[in-house]
Amino acid sequence: MKTRTLVLFLFFFSGIALGQLPQRCDVPLPDYVFRQKYKSVTLQQTEDRKLQVAAAIAVNNCLSVDQIKSISMLFIDDFNRLDFVKAAWRNAVDKENFYFVYDDFAYFSTVFMLHDYIREMEANPTDYLPPYEPPVVLNFPMLDYPAYENYRGPSHCHYPIREEEFLKLASQVAGNTSEASRMLLLAQIAQNNCLSVSQAMKFATMIGSELSRLNFMKSAHPSIFDLGNLPFGAQLFSHIQNKSAYNEFISQPVPGPGTVIPPPCIVSAEDFSNIRESIKRENFNSTKLTIAKQIIRSKQCFTTRQISELVKLFSFDDTRLELAKFAYEFTTDRENFYQIADVFTFSSSKEYLMKFLETRK
Repeated sequence: MKTRTLVLFLFFFSGIALGQLPQRCDVPLPDYVFRQKYKSVTLQQTEDRKLQVAAAIAVNNCLSVDQIKSISMLFIDDFNRLDFVKAAWRNAVDKENFYFVYDDFAYFSTVFMLHDYIREMEANPTDYLPPYEPPVVLNFPMLDYPAYENYRGPSHCHYPIREEEFLKLASQVAGNTSEASRMLLLAQIAQNNCLSVSQAMKFATMIGSELSRLNFMKSAHPSIFDLGNLPFGAQLFSHIQNKSAYNEFISQPVPGPGTVIPPPCIVSAEDFSNIRESIKRENFNSTKLTIAKQIIRSKQCFTTRQISELVKLFSFDDTRLELAKFAYEFTTDRENFYQIADVFTFSSSKEYLMKFLETRK
């Protein structure tokens, strides 16, 4: 009873108006942040503690329906699940999909209670300012980072990721507090992206241990664009032993420019089948989208038909549209990209795609 009183207090406190016009949450928690908060709920030993932590997350963050469903399924008791979902409704990004949460309940009575609650809230809207998630501030040390824009030397990949994509990935790394989690994420980033030496150096500065920095720079080596700039990376190390090990590693011969004929830009039917299955296996919509983007960025050479099949793996038009727009740059037959519109359920989504294509001409 005390827990439910606390949940109600948190919920009503979040609804206090501060002279603002009614607003709504537009962007859910980033996936890496949500995973941390989700884990904090799973670590609680009792249902009451789970409800307290989950309710605090719901009140203070914007969540997607998929994220709300993920947390609601952690409760055994239907009434605790109901209290959490009530607290989460106000900050749901996609309220139009909220009826999917109904499937999480064991009893029709709690479903009807939730339905009545939502109808009452919609009938009596209140002024509300959604929670604000402060942006992650990135501060890289003042090192001599090499430019790569006019680089023409030996390379392991086609061209580095764009700066905005780099900053997005760096923010995800910064969101992880443990060194082990950062190393794991950085290893995945290096494996799936082409990086400049400058970008790799900045990623490495987000690791405290010099030995871990050395290991990261070694693992990122096959994904480096401007191999001739690798000596700049020695600035990452203050200990002579680590600096010597790094210089010895990068002194190994690398292929000269133009000596390797790039393979044809295609994703084979076998590779695509494996890609499709690996994305399909994911349960969380946000995780599925992140993996799809990483694979598309890594492989780069998809046909419109293949992208269409990947887009179909998602249930909602907004996610389908986001993936389609992202995949456009990595499609080999862009003249056929308009065919993706056939995948969408709503005409508005088709129109958004066509307007997007107009801007790419």
